[in-house]
Formats: sequence, structure tokens, C-alpha cells
Amino acid sequence: MRRVLLPLALVLAFSPAVGSELPGTLDLSALSWFYGRDYFVLRSGREQMIIQADRADLGPAVTFLLFDIKNSRQSTRKQNALNWEKESGVRHSALEVVLGGFPFTAVGHRTETSWEPVEGGIPCVRATWWAGGIRVTERFVALRAEGVFERRVELEGAHLAGPEDVTLRLGAPQNGANVRLFTVKEGAAQAASSTNGLEIGPLHVVPGGRVDVLTLMLAAVASDEPTPVPDGAAQPNAPGWSSALEATTTYWQNKSRVTVGDQTVRDIYDKARYQLAGMVGEDGTMNAGIFEYGAQWVRDTSNTALGALHAGDFEMARACLVRMLTKMVNREGVTMIANAFVQPDLEQFDQMGELLHLLKAYRDWTGDDSLISENRELLMAMIERPLRPEFRDETGMVHNRREFWERTFTDAYELAYQTHVIRGLLDAADVAEPLRAQAQAPRWRAEADRIRNAVLHHPAKALVNDGHLIKRRKVDGQIADDPADFAGSAPDVPLRTEQARRLMPDASMALPIALGVVDPHSGLAQHTLDFLEGLWNTRWSDGGYDRYHTSSQPDQPGPWPFATTFILRAQHEAGQWERSRRSLEWLNSAAGGRTGAWYEEISSVRSQVQACGLVPWTSGEVTLFVVRHYLGIQFKGDQLVIRPKLYPGSPPVAADLRFRRGRLKVEIGAKGKLKRVSYNGKRLTVSRDGVVQLPELNR
Repeated sequence: MRRVLLPLALVLAFSPAVGSELPGTLDLSALSWFYGRDYFVLRSGREQMIIQADRADLGPAVTFLLFDIKNSRQSTRKQNALNWEKESGVRHSALEVVLGGFPFTAVGHRTETSWEPVEGGIPCVRATWWAGGIRVTERFVALRAEGVFERRVELEGAHLAGPEDVTLRLGAPQNGANVRLFTVKEGAAQAASSTNGLEIGPLHVVPGGRVDVLTLMLAAVASDEPTPVPDGAAQPNAPGWSSALEATTTYWQNKSRVTVGDQTVRDIYDKARYQLAGMVGEDGTMNAGIFEYGAQWVRDTSNTALGALHAGDFEMARACLVRMLTKMVNREGVTMIANAFVQPDLEQFDQMGELLHLLKAYRDWTGDDSLISENRELLMAMIERPLRPEFRDETGMVHNRREFWERTFTDAYELAYQTHVIRGLLDAADVAEPLRAQAQAPRWRAEADRIRNAVLHHPAKALVNDGHLIKRRKVDGQIADDPADFAGSAPDVPLRTEQARRLMPDASMALPIALGVVDPHSGLAQHTLDFLEGLWNTRWSDGGYDRYHTSSQPDQPGPWPFATTFILRAQHEAGQWERSRRSLEWLNSAAGGRTGAWYEEISSVRSQVQACGLVPWTSGEVTLFVVRHYLGIQFKGDQLVIRPKLYPGSPPVAADLRFRRGRLKVEIGAKGKLKRVSYNGKRLTVSRDGVVQLPELNR
């Protein structure tokens, strides 16, 4: 999309009503989804910075919003940002380069943005644009401190005919937000008024020459206990500032890294892990849908934290676990849905399994089982809850009215629920020792087998039909493939405009394959994945899978990135390399994929484009895919197993992963053959079936 030459249909899509005033650039900038719009999420302590990069010319192409990450509801809308101003939004956050008296800002279609690691592997957001003949490069870095962000500015006389003097202007919000700006010069930070912003110059730029400017932004969130910006923090040589730099370098050097000749795999892993660091607070708080939900679910937090764990962020995973175990599961074992506990027939039974799966993985990777032993009573209630008689029948399967995607239907067995209950029971049995539940472990395994057998083989109610898995079957035995009277949320969505609707295929049908509940190489798995191809490009042509049959969409018809990751993981486990690669390439290049901040969905109707949020869960799915499925590193019980599943023709791979109290290094040859595995420099023995003989490790 170029400049302001927007298609009339696109402009009308954002107009409140026919004949009303067309939206201005502020209205369009406030939308979460817009064609060519990407986001980068950074965090410094409690302060979250979301950088918005636009390709359309709606005003400055590079701006940012500030949020209090501990307040998940605040980031529901951009207008809630701490630095949002009613008349101008966050336009003040754009850099101005004043040349010849004219203030240049970044123009969308002439601005390039990307992640770029700087010293010590610290991720930074780079934006490059032009101010006349001067090439401007901005680099944003979040420090491991409380609200300290660097903004480095580089001016190159790349196309100047002669020397020029320029001035830099950085604005500050006028709404009372506690933001202060500084420039670092000759070893000292010079403060500027938060009311007037910061002006630096004149700066002398010559043809072919370069001028570097380092600025700092210190922000304090508005809270019950406001944190003032300390004067001493502004000094580069002050202990607080220098220790923040050291802590930032240490933090990123400690994370897991994957080095591969396959650029797509390397890039998508890095983008996902960079974004995860900015999307979750130090206390485990996250908005499950930035610009959309403002709430937390056990499933979203668990799966996001599982991804953080596989990115080497053990602290984030633990913080999420602590938050869930103290705030998001009640004493009856009920798990939280959208910040609330719902009535029994609307519970999401998958959440028990997702939390237990995370907890076991956390124990496997960190060696820390304290959270299991310290929360025994709560965990026992959560594990046992779906086994209660009111939620089951003679089949052994759980059933209720709420399905995986949170629609409410008639009472039925949901495949995703059976899958995660099975997985959760098996994982619970694996951690029975620290849970002090050795006596219950055989029963949990038996119940998992009973449910799996019913799913696959029950004579009247199996969740299998025509050789493939099915999403849902009513308790009377009928296949559930119609949303019946479930309502649509807008007049142009399929549930409101079409009379014939179907529930299947459904992306959640890939979960038993991805999680090993169903043999990925079985005919059942292969036929199920063939059936799921009906979700690819259903009503569009640029790729991606819908979450379920588009005809039954009550709101967002279009490709869903995190639903696509479910199918990607299953495809890869099943050895469907071409399909897996296509899914991965789409995720890497689709809207949001260029930065690794994926939208929940990319809508195909006009009424829903304002409700497209950024979902941290997707970033977690991506890092999990690379480590667990592509590198093939996972635990079977207490055994570490490495069975690489590289794409055919893949170049060699090296991974340097955080593991227990040190580093696990893995080298894989060009043909996917495991060459070397070491822990803290000591080579480990690997059996023919990939089992790694670990030394005695302290848990």
C-alpha cells in the first residue's frame, strides 16, 4: 500500500456508517490491524514499549506506545497507552530530523524495520529511513532495569552533495505521563524537560560521514505506588545504569540460541524469542490478546510459558507458573478463563493438561521440582477434577457444552479436551514423586489409557470417522458438525450470512498428533492431516489455515497463525515435510510474521478488523516447534531424547541451549544425523534411539 492512495473499499471499511465522515489518519493509526502494519514488543521492568511500524503513509512510520505490563487490561486498546494523547495519538514519539528548517519523519513505504542483535546478542529494533540526503537509522533497546530504554540514532551523509547541519527532536507526551528524555554526551546524560521534549543539535553531517547520538528514555508507569524516575539513573556511569547494561547482556547471553544454515528456521526462532521477552511481565502477567482481550487464560499462559522455556527463559516460565498456581487455579481445581472461573458445564478441560505439561517440562529443563511439591494440594485437586463423575460417563471421556474455541453447544465429547486430559494425566504420573502421589500414578496412567482407547475405539462414540479424527461427538453418539443456533457477532460474518455451516475440519484435530497421543505415522494421523488441508486457503489465496471450517465462523474468518502452528507441529511429526515447510514459510512471512508478533487472525471481513490482537501464545508455539519438533529435543518420562527432524537437504545445525544449571550443546549434521551432544563441555553418550545418558544432575 502506498502513501494515502487507499482503495475506497478499504477506507469505507473503517467508516462508522455510510455517509458519515471518513476516518482520519489518527483513526487508522489506532486500529490494531492495518495492511502492512507490524509491531515490536520490548519491556524494561514493568514498562512495556510496543513499537508500531507502518508501510502505509498515515503519518510517521515509526512510533511507540507505552503500557504497564502488570495491568493486562490496559493494553486492550491503544488509546489506553500511557503516552496516548487524544488529539495526536503517539505521533510525538516519532523522531524528527530537522534539515533546512523542515522536520522530516519516517515515511512508511521508504522505511525498513527489523530485529537486529547488538553487542552481547541483545535484540534491538532497527528502523532505517531518509531525511533528504541523510540516511537515518534508529535502534531501540530495552534494558534490564525499571523503565529504561535506549534510542540510538545514526545519521549518515549517504546522498549529500555537501555538508549539512541538522537538529534532532524527540517529543514527550503532554498528558502527564512520567517520561523523561536524555541525551548521552561525553560520558554524561543531559536531561531535557518532559514537557518540551528533547532537542539535539546542530549536528554537522558531511557527505559519506556519520554522526551517532545515544538517547535514553526513562518511563514510570502510573500505578498505586508510582515509581519516580531517579535523577541518578540518567548518568551512564552511575551504578544503576551500568548495572542495567551488564544485566541486559547477561540476560540475553543466558538464553537459548539456535544456529542453522536454514535462515527461515533461525530467523523465526529469534523473532519469536525476542517478542516473548516483551510480552510477559516479571510476575507472569500477560495480555492473552494485546489490543484485544486484556485477560488471561490458563491455556494461553501455559503455552506461552512453554515456549519461553524452550527459548531458555526459565525465569519467565517460573513466574507464569507461580501466577497460575496462586491466582488462576482455585482450591477446587477449577482453572481460570478470561480472568474468571466459570460454571462447571463451561469449563475448559484442556487447561489442566496444558498446565501439567508445562510443569513437567519446567522440571525436565530446569531440574526444579519445588513448585510441584509446594503446591501439592492444589495440583491434586486440578488433576482429579476432570475425572469427577459429573464430567464423565461410561466411556471414560469428559464431556460438557463448551468446545475448545469457546463456543457453547449441546453436551458432547471434545477431542481437544480428551487429548489434554490424557497428556495431563501422563505428565502427572511422571512427576508423581515430587507430588507425593506415587500411589495415584498407576490409576492416572490407567485412566489416560481408558480415555485414549475410547477416543480411538469405542464402538459407538469414538472420535474417529471415515478413517480420520473428528472434533466433537454428542453424548447421544451423533457427530457434532453443525454450530446449530450459535450466534454470529457481526452482520457480515458467515454465521449471519450463510445457511449451511460446518464445524469440521478443525485445527484442534492436529493436537493429538502433535502431542504424541496418536501415532503421527499411523494411517489415522495421515488421513486426519489430509482432512485438515480443507482449512488451507479456504476463502483467500495468500496461505494459512483457518481454525475451523470457515462457514461456522461467528467472528473472524481468515487464516489463524496459532491454529496453523498446531497443524505445523503435527505435519512435522508425521514427516509431511512439504506441508510443514509451507506452513513454516507462511508463518514467517504472513502479517505479523515479519517481526514475530503474530495477529490472532487475519480477518477476511470488514467488521472484524478492529478486533485483531497480538497473541503471545503463537510466539511460544514457534520456539517450541523449533526445539521440540525440528531439533527433536524432548523428554520421555525422565529420559532426555534427541531425534532430529530436519527438513530434507537441511544444512548442519548447532544449538546452544540453556539446560539445568548449564548449557546443553547439540550438533546435527547436514543429513539430520546427531553428531555431538555435550553438557557444560562434557560430551554425552547417545544411544541409537536418541536417548541421552545424562550425568547425575542436582534437581
